[in-house]
Amino acid sequence: MRNVVLLCLDTVRKDYFNRYAPRLQDRADVVYDQCRAVSSWSVSSHASMFTGDLPSDNGIHAYHRDFSGLAREDTFMGALDGYRTLGVSANVWASSAFGFDGMFDEFSDVSPDRRFPEGIHVGQFGQRCEREGLGKQVAFLRAALAHDHPLQSLANGALVQFDDVTARLPIPKPLDDGAKSITRRARSMIGDGPEPFFLFANLMDAHGPLRHIVGFDRDLHEAPLDWTSETESWADVLDVGDERLIERYRGLYGASIDYLDRVVCSFVDAVQAATDRETTFVITADHGDNLGHESDDGQWGHVASSLSEALLHVPQVVVNAPESVGRVREYVSHLSLGDLVVGLAGGEVPDVGRERIPAERAGYSGKLHRMDRVSAETNRALRCVYDGDRKYVWDGNGGQEVYRLDADRASWEERVDEAFEIEPYESELFSEPLSGFADRLGDGSATPEVDAATADRLRDLGYM
Repeated sequence: MRNVVLLCLDTVRKDYFNRYAPRLQDRADVVYDQCRAVSSWSVSSHASMFTGDLPSDNGIHAYHRDFSGLAREDTFMGALDGYRTLGVSANVWASSAFGFDGMFDEFSDVSPDRRFPEGIHVGQFGQRCEREGLGKQVAFLRAALAHDHPLQSLANGALVQFDDVTARLPIPKPLDDGAKSITRRARSMIGDGPEPFFLFANLMDAHGPLRHIVGFDRDLHEAPLDWTSETESWADVLDVGDERLIERYRGLYGASIDYLDRVVCSFVDAVQAATDRETTFVITADHGDNLGHESDDGQWGHVASSLSEALLHVPQVVVNAPESVGRVREYVSHLSLGDLVVGLAGGEVPDVGRERIPAERAGYSGKLHRMDRVSAETNRALRCVYDGDRKYVWDGNGGQEVYRLDADRASWEERVDEAFEIEPYESELFSEPLSGFADRLGDGSATPEVDAATADRLRDLGYM
């Protein structure tokens, strides 16, 4: 039995990965050129990655952002008998706040308020402490010293203060958005117990808002050192067609992927050196991002309902596979990711290529308080099927679109004037018509209540 590590490079689209992550591609024994996410934002995509089910079947989507009903046995990890299952995530949606930790034997959340997960969560402490100013600082010091992990708690507090001070200075951001903390914590978790293990990690450094950090290659972008994308209204930027700002963001996005490429390669080396068994690494993304390219249909981000190639076409490579397969040109869906992981654990590279694959999205994933106020176009339910060089898309409002794809052009599509029959695809690849799924969207339980610190993190990422 082999150890398996599944790394999710959050929000990394395939074409930018091809350009900015050469080291991982050079190391890969298997490259899935035509991998597609099941959905186009974090919650539903992560649920489908682990269950192998569409959002309409597993019930986890924009109207039900809760993993607490999932147990290990509901996921592919249930087939990994004798494995320790470990998780560490910088994505607040894939965190204990939404029950994501319940699937794992051991799980750690990482955030700017808790770079050392063993220590105190500074944001949560601040929300609960009734003191202000110096009194709050003294209370934190006492709590940190009394904590089971005092050094890590003190480090969390110091790093939050350091972040706050440096954020106001015209200098590069000294600390990354979690990659170093994630990989450090993952190595610790691996070393704390026996093999074999399965480890999942989510790294958020390519997710907006973006700014230059120490570690980014300054030659890859032209953003001023003190600029952050958080200060811009990207709807307005797109409306006026400000290419200078758009290219500034795209450059930072590419630099973040280059940074992840280097961090992950170092992590791979460290894990391989520290483990007794062979360890295989699967590197993919939960979804990509619309960046205003012509082939993105002028869209930006990933909160509005969309199944663009910029969002669904994601990288997937295997490093240190049991055998070298090379490039796989067939369609591969994250619905088969569990089959891949279980096969790799057993010492084989299973055939997960398919002629046709589906994808699906349920509604708007942006600011929670706007769920009932966004337009029907923004909040629609969507489905698509990949078949040959065509992508067939339909929505809950009766709309249909057909796109031409090019196997040699990643994250690219071109709309064509064609019609198609929906029913044969729904009968083959979905358990019910889209109309039935759309009718049920409002019936799921509400998003779980979160504490103030989690709400602050969601606000930082544009979801509150």
